[in-house]
Amino acid sequence: MSTPIGQLPPATITSFGAENIICDDTEIRGATISFGNNNIVHPKSKIMSVGGGAISFGNYNIIEEGVVIINRTTEVLHIGNDNTFEVGSRFEGLSLGNGCVVEPKASILPGTTVGDNCVIGTSCTTWQNDVLESNSVIFGSNNERRKQTPRSKEQSSVHMKHVEYLKDVLKKFHAQKGGVVQAIGIVS
Repeated sequence: MSTPIGQLPPATITSFGAENIICDDTEIRGATISFGNNNIVHPKSKIMSVGGGAISFGNYNIIEEGVVIINRTTEVLHIGNDNTFEVGSRFEGLSLGNGCVVEPKASILPGTTVGDNCVIGTSCTTWQNDVLESNSVIFGSNNERRKQTPRSKEQSSVHMKHVEYLKDVLKKFHAQKGGVVQAIGIVS
């Protein structure tokens, strides 16, 4: 049974890799959370477990403003490497592969598994309990689907430059969560 969001306790960060940036007004609640290296969590985003399962982030993920990531299960929610969650997107799926882009206001519904190099277009949505194979794209007002080519080295390079730029800018202009940038700790 899930816990109402307003009653969730602060999350416990059990693993915190090098050079993660988590802005101060981010809400992280309800479970054990682990971050790999070089993850960026913008202000006003929410990472929550309402089902009690942990959330595990790989490396080089970008979570922009207003993003909501929710684990509704007792299982670990795995977020791979090099993913971008754009402004106002929502993820409630079971897992996300590597190199995916969840565009603004897109939604991944509960029970969904997303492979590598997938794009969920602006304001698009998956089906509940959906399975998106690697290189899938959801686009358009009718949530149409197609395949794309595998991710190129150039795309990966641009993503890495984006992460480095954001680390520099966010350090200068946004307060960071106390106790988590240099050490493992509790965040609220």
